[in-house]
Amino acid sequence: MKPKESSYEKFLLMQVASGDEQAFRTLTHHYSGLVFKFIYQHLEDRSLAEEIVQDIFVKLWLTRETLAQIESFRSFLLIICRNHAFNALKKMVREKNRAWEWSQDSLQEAGEDIYKQEHLLLLIDEAVEMLPPQQQKAWILCRRNGLKYDQAADEMKISKDAIKKYLQYANNAIKKYVSGKLPIYHP
Repeated sequence: MKPKESSYEKFLLMQVASGDEQAFRTLTHHYSGLVFKFIYQHLEDRSLAEEIVQDIFVKLWLTRETLAQIESFRSFLLIICRNHAFNALKKMVREKNRAWEWSQDSLQEAGEDIYKQEHLLLLIDEAVEMLPPQQQKAWILCRRNGLKYDQAADEMKISKDAIKKYLQYANNAIKKYVSGKLPIYHP
């Protein structure tokens, strides 16, 4: 920086340190492009870079009293930028790691749920195979094939009440069989 620019910058920093908002706007206007470029090069995220630029200048305003002692504001500002960019990168990595871990946990849980469902369906099939013939037929017609009670009764040539009784017995037998065979799952 030229000596004339350096003395003007020093004057500007002293004005900002004393609370001069116009001097701070001038300083911000002069350096915000440099700060944005530096941050954006490291993060490659425009909105995040804009947010960090605002944060940096807000923090500079909040600690403005210390600006009068700074010899090279550009160097000071680039160190602040580097620290903010580094912190943002660490945060991005942590968030990506959390998202990855969450997706892995979700995949594992989904796989376990599918296994449990498949296991349950196999146990139900085994239980249905062990039912007496009339209960088995009534259960298959109503539960697997989706027939209404009166439709199943017509097909089996029995009463609707008999279908209800067969289903009641079948359901109890299936529940008893499955509950005796299911492993205890711990969340």
